[in-house]
Amino acid sequence: MLVNMFCTLFDLKHAKLRLVSIDRAMCPQFHVDKVLYRLVTTLTGNTTQWLDNNIFDRSKLSTSNQGLPDEESGLLQNPYGIKQLSVGDVVLLKGKGWFKNEGGGLVHRSPSLANENHRLLLALDFIN
Repeated sequence: MLVNMFCTLFDLKHAKLRLVSIDRAMCPQFHVDKVLYRLVTTLTGNTTQWLDNNIFDRSKLSTSNQGLPDEESGLLQNPYGIKQLSVGDVVLLKGKGWFKNEGGGLVHRSPSLANENHRLLLALDFIN
């Protein structure tokens, strides 16, 4: 059903589907994906974290963070503003690749799995 909705929404004939069991954070630092859009849902385990645009300094993302964790790099202006999805939530993450969205996109990261053994993640992408 999710694949059908994703393809219908973007008028696609096919989508790339990833269903993975993860035992560590895939992307532990806040970042923006280099895609048009990505559909994500966590079926079990800790879920994706994201930030509103007004609580972080976009210039400190990724390589501009000097190798420091997000909480120490100056990225977060309000560390209590980190939001987290719930298990089963379905989200469309707008990426850097969307037309006229250079420098934009949803800032998000994989959660820590310290209290969980694994995470079951479903992701849908456009096929190039």
